[in-house]
Amino acid sequence: MAKVTIQVDVPDEYVDSFKKHVEEIARFLRNKERLKENLERVRGILKTDKSWEELKEEYYEAHVGRYLRHS
Repeated sequence: MAKVTIQVDVPDEYVDSFKKHVEEIARFLRNKERLKENLERVRGILKTDKSWEELKEEYYEAHVGRYLRHS
C-alpha cells in the first residue's frame, strides 16, 4: 500500500468536511477487495428482481458516489 499526499486549497469552513470525505473514500478503497468478497459470498441470498450489476451499482452510489456528487 502506498502513501499519497495531496495539497488542495479548500475554504476554511469546509476543511474538516473535506478531510472526512477523503478519508472515508480511502477507507472504502482499502477495504474494497474484502467488501467484494463479502458481496460474492452473499450473492443469491437476497431476493430481488434487480440484476447483480444493478445491486453493485447501487452499493457504489451509496458509499462513494454521494461524495462525488457533492463536489
